[in-house]
Amino acid sequence: MGCGNRSTKLARNFCSKNLQQILKQEVQKVNEWWATPRFRNIQRTYTAEDVVKHRGSLPVQASQYLSSYQAQKLFQLLDEKFKSKSPVHTLGVIDPVQMSQLARCKDIRVAYVSGWACSSTLVGSTNEVSPDFGDYPYDTVPNQVERIFKAQQMHDRKLHLARLQQKGKAAADETDYLKPIIADADMGHGGVTTVMKVAKLFAEKGAAGIHLEDQLVGGKKCGHLSGAVIVPTSTHVSRLIATRFQWDLMGTENLAIARTDSCNAGLISSSTDPRDHQYIKGVIKPYTTAWSEQLVDLERESTVANRHILGDAETEWYAQNETMTFDEAVERQLSGNEYQAYHRMKAERMQQQKRNYLSLLEMKAIASMAAPNKEVIFDWDKPRTMEGHYMYHGCMEAAIQRSQIFAPYSDMLWLETKIPDQLQARSFADRIHEQYPEAKLVYNLSPSFNWSAHGYTPDSLQSFIWDIARYGFVLQLVSLAGVHVDGLSFWQLAKKFQETGMRAYVDQVQKIEKVENCDLLTHQKWSGVEYVDSLTKVVQNGSSAHTSSTGGDSFTESQF
Repeated sequence: MGCGNRSTKLARNFCSKNLQQILKQEVQKVNEWWATPRFRNIQRTYTAEDVVKHRGSLPVQASQYLSSYQAQKLFQLLDEKFKSKSPVHTLGVIDPVQMSQLARCKDIRVAYVSGWACSSTLVGSTNEVSPDFGDYPYDTVPNQVERIFKAQQMHDRKLHLARLQQKGKAAADETDYLKPIIADADMGHGGVTTVMKVAKLFAEKGAAGIHLEDQLVGGKKCGHLSGAVIVPTSTHVSRLIATRFQWDLMGTENLAIARTDSCNAGLISSSTDPRDHQYIKGVIKPYTTAWSEQLVDLERESTVANRHILGDAETEWYAQNETMTFDEAVERQLSGNEYQAYHRMKAERMQQQKRNYLSLLEMKAIASMAAPNKEVIFDWDKPRTMEGHYMYHGCMEAAIQRSQIFAPYSDMLWLETKIPDQLQARSFADRIHEQYPEAKLVYNLSPSFNWSAHGYTPDSLQSFIWDIARYGFVLQLVSLAGVHVDGLSFWQLAKKFQETGMRAYVDQVQKIEKVENCDLLTHQKWSGVEYVDSLTKVVQNGSSAHTSSTGGDSFTESQF
């Protein structure tokens, strides 16, 4: 069929003779979109033409993603709060019930869905619960987001109808059930194409924003566990670019948060990126047998009876072979004057190159110039783990450097920390804002911290969120609040119920629900039964009086 015979305008538009003209128009639209304030701080490594060429023939307007609307709402909120140095603080929720209660809190403006919580409570298609190792199906958290987002929409429709039916008879309920959802995308669960699929899923399911951490797929652990493996800086940059590219293809404005776990990391998967070289650790003993070689020999001798031999040997090997960065190796092996000369020449070289890092090869060359008659021994391959990972010196400087590199490709920066330290937070913020003054920061108010053990008074605990918001930590979240509250409240009830039966239920649930004005007291109404009754009346032309769910003696909630 020729171009002239196509029946629709859309089809005619994509005849070959019009393609170049359409391409030019669409490219212009994308460039204009990118020029809006929403993307003023976002850098892309691809062109608008790259985006348009990969979108397909359907116009982007054909797919209206609700998450993009939510993302616009989220961006405006964060922008406003960042400028006023005030926080957007929230609690992690694990189900629609908790979401609905969070929504009723006027000053909590966003919702958060944790990968840890999903991993430990409802792992998708496998029905396996486990620690936060990111080893669940990659649609697990997106599916939980969809579950919560659909619940948000249901409660919003229910409330919208109730407002219209009030007709000014009572004060309108101002609850915003459509609070933007920020979700945990872990490490992206794979290579570039997998990251794009994960980003697409989140946008389709309703997440206004996601965070991606710089950990290794297969080596990922909760940021508050030891043994996590981070990836090269360039690998995580690729993840961020892939995420943005996917959303540009979809025409959405979802937010990408770049999280770094490098402050606490002890391992890195590869030495491929020279920006990481100054933090990779090696040994300085010249004739040490590599741990991986010794391991192979030991595995041949290992049996079930003496399997402890491998763990003991590993502990002994690392105890006898101290690992250190190249700078530390230079300090150990050169004189004080030579070491000072090395540092001076390093600084000069970085200034000449206009960068804040040098590769291992460059650092070795400078050490040779600083001490021409000495050889600095340094081998970062010998201490590599059995999986091939390198030893890594996790520190604040590494986290700052990585975050500065991630900043142009992300909407927010997340520093994962070991303890709730305001001085550390301020130091990080100051360094980031020297280079990127508009960078919005994220802080995990983690329940993994023993908050009572860090010297905070009741007053300083109460002001903590607002204190660090002044440094630019605009988004702050208690990631696993829902998990802990769910466990604690049910434990308290179950413990008493076994002894006092319904007295415990009435005292610890119904009475408190009534006093606290918790809408779960009337759970049928909470679920939306009146809204569904209204739908039924429309369909049955108003003749559903005898089948109404909320009428008659059987409607028990009229007791309250």
